[in-house]
Amino acid sequence: MNIQIPIFGSTDELLLKLLQDFFDGHDIHIGTLYSEETSPPMIIARADRRSGAERGGLEDDRFLHPALVSISTITSGIDADEVGEELQEAIRICLRQAQMNQTVVPNGGSISRITNTSAPVRVSDYATSSSIVQYASLPTGHVRYESIWRILIRPPQQDTITNRFLTPEP
Repeated sequence: MNIQIPIFGSTDELLLKLLQDFFDGHDIHIGTLYSEETSPPMIIARADRRSGAERGGLEDDRFLHPALVSISTITSGIDADEVGEELQEAIRICLRQAQMNQTVVPNGGSISRITNTSAPVRVSDYATSSSIVQYASLPTGHVRYESIWRILIRPPQQDTITNRFLTPEP
């Protein structure tokens, strides 16, 4: 297969690796899906599609990939609101540093540009009607904060691509 344009990696892998490295040593579950079996604090980060929200389209998407991502924090306890806000601020710092330092994630790429389209805010349910996961209410005592980001992603080194349907040229 002769591929002459860059192959993009996984937006979710990019987010998870950046967050896992940043929060290394803290007891925080970081994933793409909520599970009732997991205890707070949690960070749920994933590429998303929102009704009425643009992902920051480009005229030429050969070298930059636009993505809309949602990042939720789920906390519990007497300080759940405060911990949720603090986690969201730490996430902002993580993403901005990754963009400023041009941190490259294998099979993920790097963040070229980032825009916060919805500042962190406490929300009452886990998912909206446009999301893949539906969870009408969190367990008692759990609090969720959500922020929405538009990111432009540069492709990763092509030899790190793990897409089973595309094999980059050596």
